[in-house]
Amino acid sequence: VDAVRLLLDKGAAVDRASEDRGTPLHVACQQGHVDVARLLLDKGTEVNRVGKDGATPLYLACQNGHVDAVRLLLEKGAEVDRARKNGETPLWIACQKGHFAVATLLLDNGAAVDRADKNGQTPLYAACREGHVNAARLVLE
Repeated sequence: VDAVRLLLDKGAAVDRASEDRGTPLHVACQQGHVDVARLLLDKGTEVNRVGKDGATPLYLACQNGHVDAVRLLLEKGAEVDRARKNGETPLWIACQKGHFAVATLLLDNGAAVDRADKNGQTPLYAACREGHVNAARLVLE
């Protein structure tokens, strides 16, 4: 966190995006660095900015099972159902990866259980296809 704070204090752009990794917030959330994500958000980075493939920081945190990052992003106004270009939502990827705690948090924050990707696959389908019984039960409740 101190290194990021120093860079920002020296004028580093908080929302500068790379070709392949997105913004610093994308990387922090993908890696589960909640303190860095909080600092970037406090410095004004855009919580819902999309990367090259349409992924938001929330989607990346959900994909990697970082529940504390997910909680922070939702508290800061992340759109719970913002989909990637292929139609996958944060709930879809959490169910596909079997991240039960993340899926629970998304549902508690109003995520749509029946929103399908561009292939017509719902979070329930994604959970079942990968054998994640608890995630499947969760979206059925």
